[in-house]
Amino acid sequence: MKNETKVSSPIQYTFVGKLIRKLLKFKIIKHLCFSLGLRGFNRMGWQVVRKGKVVQWGFTYNSRVDKGGDLAASLIAGESLNSISSPLAPKYIALGETTLSPAAGDETLTDESVISGLTRAVGAIQNYTGPASLDAACSYEIYKAFTNAGATTTIKASALFDASSNGNLFVEANLDSDAVLEASDILKITWTVNL
Repeated sequence: MKNETKVSSPIQYTFVGKLIRKLLKFKIIKHLCFSLGLRGFNRMGWQVVRKGKVVQWGFTYNSRVDKGGDLAASLIAGESLNSISSPLAPKYIALGETTLSPAAGDETLTDESVISGLTRAVGAIQNYTGPASLDAACSYEIYKAFTNAGATTTIKASALFDASSNGNLFVEANLDSDAVLEASDILKITWTVNL
């Protein structure tokens, strides 16, 4: 008679896992998961600063696209996987002037800003927090302050890329409300990445 080992199904394939996936469509559940430090819940915070005062702010959660998954796997593996060539860290922040309809196959940011001071730029990597225990999440931030050198404009979305132009899209998100920027306003974007 053979000894059989019982192996539990991974949680994502159980009833509980399926229920959690359905609940993740709600912002409050994403906020709870992010606050608990669970892996995979990334957030983008933003502020509009006018004449030294914060006049708008908010935060939202991102959508990692297929290319973003390929990019992360390529960086961990140390070689190009799937459609990624020359993988680099996704630390370039882009701003969009149109509300997104995020899709898994997205490769560009719709209506990416070309306004002076609001074009794609490298963010500063900051505030790394290491895991507190075995299998716990770690996190870091990517931060950039953009200064509007053009006329009044509205920013509605943001994304992270691995290059200053073209490159691979990692994540994208709509701002939770439109950021209205007058000339000389500063838009501060902070992406928090949990791994």
